[in-house]
Amino acid sequence: MRKWMGSLSWTALIFFCSAHSVTAQATLYTDIPDFHWAKNEILQLTEMNVLHGDADLQIRPDAPLTKGQAVRALSQTLPSKAPSLYPISDMNEPIKPEQLLQVLTVAFDIEPDQLIALWSSQLEQTALHNIALFKVLTAKEFLQNGSTVVTKATFAKVLHRLLLNSGYIKEAKSYTVTDIETSENFLPMNTSLYIEEIPFARHRISLRAEEKIHLKSRSQTDYGFSHDENYTYQVGAAGAEIKVTFRNLANQDIFVFSELNNPSDEPITVDILQKENEVSYFDLYRYDRYPLMRENIDSADADMTSYPTGVLRFIRNDGTVRERMIGQSYSSKQLSKRYDNGGESFTRELIDEQEALSYALADDSLLSVYTLRSKGQDIADHWYLNSDHQLFDSKEKIYAWMRETGQNHKKRNNWYTADGAYNKLADSTEPMPKSGQNYGRTLLMMKEDRALMLFHEQGDRYFENLVYNAFVNLKNFKKDKDYWETEVTSTYLKDLYKIHAPFIDTRFNEQIALFYYNIGSEFAIPEANEPLRNYADLLVSQEDKGNIIPVKKYAYYIADYFPINQEVTTHASMNHVLGGMNILLMAYEEFKDPRYLQTARRIQQAIAYQKENWIRDNGDIWYRISPDLSFKGDDYKHLTLEDLINAYQLWQRIDPVYLPYLKELIISKATFLSNENLGYTTKIKEGLEHIDLSKYLPKGEEVTDAL
Repeated sequence: MRKWMGSLSWTALIFFCSAHSVTAQATLYTDIPDFHWAKNEILQLTEMNVLHGDADLQIRPDAPLTKGQAVRALSQTLPSKAPSLYPISDMNEPIKPEQLLQVLTVAFDIEPDQLIALWSSQLEQTALHNIALFKVLTAKEFLQNGSTVVTKATFAKVLHRLLLNSGYIKEAKSYTVTDIETSENFLPMNTSLYIEEIPFARHRISLRAEEKIHLKSRSQTDYGFSHDENYTYQVGAAGAEIKVTFRNLANQDIFVFSELNNPSDEPITVDILQKENEVSYFDLYRYDRYPLMRENIDSADADMTSYPTGVLRFIRNDGTVRERMIGQSYSSKQLSKRYDNGGESFTRELIDEQEALSYALADDSLLSVYTLRSKGQDIADHWYLNSDHQLFDSKEKIYAWMRETGQNHKKRNNWYTADGAYNKLADSTEPMPKSGQNYGRTLLMMKEDRALMLFHEQGDRYFENLVYNAFVNLKNFKKDKDYWETEVTSTYLKDLYKIHAPFIDTRFNEQIALFYYNIGSEFAIPEANEPLRNYADLLVSQEDKGNIIPVKKYAYYIADYFPINQEVTTHASMNHVLGGMNILLMAYEEFKDPRYLQTARRIQQAIAYQKENWIRDNGDIWYRISPDLSFKGDDYKHLTLEDLINAYQLWQRIDPVYLPYLKELIISKATFLSNENLGYTTKIKEGLEHIDLSKYLPKGEEVTDAL
């Protein structure tokens, strides 16, 4: 048996420092301030890799020490004793004082009575009974009272003194803990929590909750140009789940999507933790430095979301710069309405938007915390984007995007999920919550047109990531179908034609097909021209299905919407008609299928026959033609003119015979915009220049998005 080194009592071991010590500086934990009574022992044992904090930069000194923590710490310092220590069962349970006594006597070859005697012989010389932490009057009571808690700090004091007096520690260190840099909303969690590290190789990311966390499933989805890694965890015993999706993009950047789904009435909070080491400096560029331009403040009608939190930029010790775009947390309720014929419409009711991010910098470790709060029977979403590079080339470009987002927040995505972005829907959709805060996945918003334009203009990595993400979302939305079906019912269409979700919106499918066709190869998207072919085939088939509005023989319009569960012909709007015709012409150029050109001619012939009817008295274009050939509705400001210009360019290459009809419509629409000082889009400006009609450029302001 090893001889006890020295004659210090157990109490003295706990409270007296070594006379010989060296000084050091360390800020390892957010919950160990400079004045903590066990600071030096905890930090030296941490430096020796004996004690370990949690993934949230806390060690929780006042938390009960578990049996497993005690055994692992002793096995690290006394590996030869490990076999005799590990037979302890229930490793996650708090260790009782008499159990700690047993473990220590085995580890240091000391008889229990010797430890108690050493403690008791010096007890009267200390003020132990005045220290509320112990709440016992004798050493024997402390070591043998099974109801007394042994804290981590107490254990650190005891173990450090034993190692020092046994010669395992040569010199005690005295540490200076500097102030920790934290966000204003950073809250250390002093109670014992469940922390589970996600087995994702690229980053050290963990989940933290008051309830037990259990991994239920793990899967991977490969898209060819990127892939998702999905982890689903059960939280607590009431059926709540959190799904974390890591979207690995082709450029190695990673979206992190989290969704906390809580069907119970109990509130649940889950934190996503990400720790970065070797960080020398960081900064957070916030969106809210720029005002949010809302169209109105009526909460029953306005889009009450705002914009992401900001860009977190951190510089590592080696000088490399990394950036992270961080979104807000969105709490919502899933709504659905089922119809008698099996159709169903889906929307979300937004409950609130909250800032999820808090952070702490301890020494050179940066901890970012993303909090998802559920009040019960709701869904909490959050997202952020990790990059080992700068997302923007300069701060000026960061600020420019933030400013633009604040000015056009309804046309910029901010509520991202692994299944697509959610945006404010019109008040003519169902199901509609009483709050008016109805949100859904809008197919045209998924395409990230503005991000694509800025990526081509500026080359910023962030916009490239948004485009990659758009392709994934579109693929997930379509699933195994050939077309993109709308999942939200428009009460406008329901009242007119009694159609509801799901249905095919020709404009949405046209725009998505163009999105794939125009840039799919640039982003290495597999079979990027197939949506163009599929949609052209769908348009050609509508004549046989009778889903057309005939004008004359071999001259007709294809209806705007194709119901899935009903048989009805809807109206045809000029922008849908032109969009479909343009798709057919592009498909003809790409695949040389004569059916596409034949259908495009029949649409163009209908426009030519009724050109005069389409032009209103003020020079504007009617919005739509009904199956009874009546014209109704106010047209879009800019969108239809963009479509007319595109049609002109396509027929210019294929068959110029139709150009005079299109030119007259272009001049009429452009003149109307000019007379009303309604401005123009960049596409209109460039298109008019390309077809030598720039003298008709409308007066007014240039805008980025068509209205």
